[in-house]
Amino acid sequence: MVPAPAPIRLRPTGDDADVPDTFRRRKRGVIYVRVSTARPDMISPELQVAHGQKLADDNQIDIIIEPIMDLGESGRQFEDRKIEDIKHMARNREFDVLILWIWSRFGRNLKESLQHLDDLMAYGIEVRAAREDFDGKTTIGRFAIAQMLNIAELESNQKADQWKDAIERRKLNGLPHGSAARGKFGYYRCDTCPPPEAGKSMDKCPKCKEGILKLDERQQSYRKIYRRLYEGYAFKNVSMRSMVLWLRQQKITNWTGREIDAGDLYAILDTGFGLGFVRYTLPEEKHKVITREDGTTRTVRKSAHRDVTAYLYYKGKHEAIYEDEVECEKVWDAYIARRLSGRDGDDKNHDHTAKYSASGSLTCSGCGGRMHSMLRAKKVQRPWIDGEPDPYDVLFRCTRHMKFKDCPGGGVYVTLKVAQDIARAWISAQAESDPDGAQAVPALVAQVQAAEAGDNGYDDDLTRLKGIEHDLEQVRIKEDKLTDSVLEELISKDAARRKRAEYDTQKSALQEEGAAIKKRIATRPRIIDRPDSAAFTSVIELWDVADQHDRRAMLKTLVREIRVNRGRDPRTKCDVWPLWVAPPPRPVDVEPVA
Repeated sequence: MVPAPAPIRLRPTGDDADVPDTFRRRKRGVIYVRVSTARPDMISPELQVAHGQKLADDNQIDIIIEPIMDLGESGRQFEDRKIEDIKHMARNREFDVLILWIWSRFGRNLKESLQHLDDLMAYGIEVRAAREDFDGKTTIGRFAIAQMLNIAELESNQKADQWKDAIERRKLNGLPHGSAARGKFGYYRCDTCPPPEAGKSMDKCPKCKEGILKLDERQQSYRKIYRRLYEGYAFKNVSMRSMVLWLRQQKITNWTGREIDAGDLYAILDTGFGLGFVRYTLPEEKHKVITREDGTTRTVRKSAHRDVTAYLYYKGKHEAIYEDEVECEKVWDAYIARRLSGRDGDDKNHDHTAKYSASGSLTCSGCGGRMHSMLRAKKVQRPWIDGEPDPYDVLFRCTRHMKFKDCPGGGVYVTLKVAQDIARAWISAQAESDPDGAQAVPALVAQVQAAEAGDNGYDDDLTRLKGIEHDLEQVRIKEDKLTDSVLEELISKDAARRKRAEYDTQKSALQEEGAAIKKRIATRPRIIDRPDSAAFTSVIELWDVADQHDRRAMLKTLVREIRVNRGRDPRTKCDVWPLWVAPPPRPVDVEPVA
């Protein structure tokens, strides 16, 4: 019997000297980094990347892209993180190994973490942790990974319990929680410590260590201001807008220095802080359960925009604007009664999208600000046309004048009908004149003038921006060397943190300057070539059959703004400024028109 032939070797073994490079393809890796709190002095991202890179080098893994980072993202949730992007790359077989620092960086929710890990492994992806390297393909390795994720979830839950205990302790002591502990309208924290700054820890001294805010009576009496606001709204039926105008006239701002609008004033009075209360959200109002597309559910935090019925109010330890607690209760009950009487049912989701063709294009000739629309009262409205209000009944008014009554030009208005007619007439005139479009002499002159007006300092800004990018790259190189020194134990962690703080100061200054330059570049007017007459003709043909949304879209491609003037004459009511000329100068402040 003839023996069977040996099997044909389709590919060489690892011992062959002449192995083609195609059979020696190294694994492709991606490093994933997550930090729960993005803070200026954090050194964790660089350490995570360094450890991940070391694992890749030791195992002949090629890192194919820059590390994928989730800075300032909690490990308990996955929706706002880049895990779905990583899974999409895995589905397309763009990499072979996902490298973490430790397993808690992947997630602190055991159930969802294991689900996402299973998905990645189903796509053939190997997931490894540089400091806790277990083989996920073995039973013991899977068990060890699950235990590490379980410990990560336990640590997260313990921290959550500590925060709950701290909040409960503040509630029992009559103190506000969250950002309210830093300051409130009409209240301050300490006479000697500097005011708190956002993103920085507060300075505390023995006088303010307890965290009790003091009623501000130093420069002006906030006791009288609070009383006027609460009593005016609760007993005298004063509108919120009138009180906002009064605050602006008195130059009274919020404790952060920001001017107060109607929304801010509602938020101030709704807290009841001036009447001696501190409020805490009802437990059932903090979170809600949503259903995903695959039928699974998860718990998410509700929006912070809640009304007064979503809170419990407790007696605070701070000083109220009335010495008598009964008086505070009386004013609060009257305030709440009026607040709840003005509610429009349970639907608070207002549609703020642009509704009309001229929305977003009209500006006031007095202040240069935007204008907003309103409908005439129903009793004087004309019949609606195809489900939309008659254009004569839609009125655009100067927003600044209607909110604060301080428009230098005294405010202007125009109906949608007039604005649409002027826009259509202007487009028709453009279609009939300058048939050569951008090549016509007037258009070329306008483009040159626009370029001169819009490019002042542009080249200098670009040059400086490149310099900033070079300086930032040098700082990053220094940070990498610092990280290497920490890993090789050539420098202590304390010294590294001090040096890191110095680098962060340099980087923050450069980034701030770069952001300001980018903002200047972004706010420079966009100048386009003037379209030819055929483009205007096609717009006119579509204008009469288009709805308000389509008209607005067409207008935005041609017009920079339509400035509305005072008066009734349609010929001089509006000035149209197209996108191929420089924007109009901002009006100079003048005395308001009586």
